Amino acid sequence: MGQLEVQNLVKSYGAKEVIANISFSVRDGEFFVLLGPSGGGKSTILKVISGIEKADSGRILLAGKDITNIPPRDRNVGMVFQDYGLYPHMNVFENIAYGLEVRGMPKAEIATRVKESADRLGLTPLIDRVIVDLSGGEQQRVSLARALAKNAEVYLFDEPISNLDPKLRAQARRDIVMLHRMKQKPSLYVTHDQNEALAIADRIAIIAHGKLQQVGSSNDLIQNPANLFVAGFIGTPPMNLISGIFATDGQGRLQVEFTPGLALTLPDNWNPSLLNYQGKRVVVGIPPAAIYPAGMAADNELQAPLSHLEGEITFVEPLVSEIIVALKFNDMVHASAVFTGVEETELEVGSRLRVAIDGGQIRLFDPETEQAFQRAE
Repeated sequence: MGQLEVQNLVKSYGAKEVIANISFSVRDGEFFVLLGPSGGGKSTILKVISGIEKADSGRILLAGKDITNIPPRDRNVGMVFQDYGLYPHMNVFENIAYGLEVRGMPKAEIATRVKESADRLGLTPLIDRVIVDLSGGEQQRVSLARALAKNAEVYLFDEPISNLDPKLRAQARRDIVMLHRMKQKPSLYVTHDQNEALAIADRIAIIAHGKLQQVGSSNDLIQNPANLFVAGFIGTPPMNLISGIFATDGQGRLQVEFTPGLALTLPDNWNPSLLNYQGKRVVVGIPPAAIYPAGMAADNELQAPLSHLEGEITFVEPLVSEIIVALKFNDMVHASAVFTGVEETELEVGSRLRVAIDGGQIRLFDPETEQAFQRAE
C-alpha cells in the first residue's frame, strides 16, 4: 500500500475521456514520475489529486485517508505549477506565506517557515522584491519555497521547469530533488522529457492517450517494455521495432524472417511459448545497445548470440562516450545502434558493416494486441 494511492481514476471532458481507469501508488519518500507525450492526461491526474478538478469516478487515498471529495484546501497537498502560480502584485515573502496564512497558521510560525525555505533556496536577498521584478529562474525558486514551507502529505510538480533555459533547468531540477529529500514524502512529477524522468525518478509511469501504459524503474521500461508504445517511446534512440514472420530454420530453431534471406534466430527461451505461432506476424524489438560490430570481445561472452547480419552505414552521430549509427540491411529493414569503444574513423557512411546482436536483449510483440510476448526464464 502506498502513501498516495490512485484507484481506477476516470475523467472526461464532454465525450473525450482524458483519464481512463488509471491506478497507481506512490510510496513514502518515493519520487514518482508521470512521463508521456503532451495531451496524454498527466497534468489532469495532478489536478484531480490536488482537487482542482473533480474525478468522474475512482478514489484518491492520501496517508490512508480518502480525499476524493474533500475541498482542495483540506487535502494538505503541496503543488508546484508549470507557470509557478505566483501572485504578481505580492512580494517574495507574501507569496511564500500566502498558503500558510489561508490555513490560519500563527504569524510567528509563518515567519519562521518563510525564512527557512527562503534561506534554503537562496531567496533571502530577494525577500522584499515583487514577483514581476524576478527572472524566470527566481520565480521558479519562489514557487518551490512556497511548497517547502508547507508540511504537505504529498508534493505535486506539474512540468515545473519546462519554461526555463537548459542551464537554469539543471539547477531547478537539483532544487526539486533537494526539496523531496528533505520532506521524504511521496512526490509526483509530470514531464514529457524522458531524459529528465530517467535522471530523477525512482519509478516512472508511462501515460499516453489517457491510459497507463506501464509502471517501473528506468531499467524496467527500457529493457522490458510492456507494449509497442513504450518500446517506441522510451530510450534515445528508442528500441528498433521491425516487423517479421515466425518461422523455423533447418535445425528446427525458431526464427523471425524480415524479408527473404534476412532472418534472426531466437534464443531457446522463446521457443516454448511461440512454437505455435509459426507463419504469423510479429514485431521484433532490438535495443540499439544490443547491436555492435561483430568480432568485439563481447561477441564471445553473450549467453544468447544471434546470427550476424551485414548492413550499410547510412548515418553516424558521435556523442561524448558513444556513437549512434544508423544501418540499412535492405530497402525495408533499418535499425539504429549505439556503439561504445569504437572509433568514429572506423565507421564511414556508405561502407558495409557486419554486426552481431545480443539475443538476450531481444523483445517480441504481438502486432494485433501490441502487447509484449513473455519468454521463458
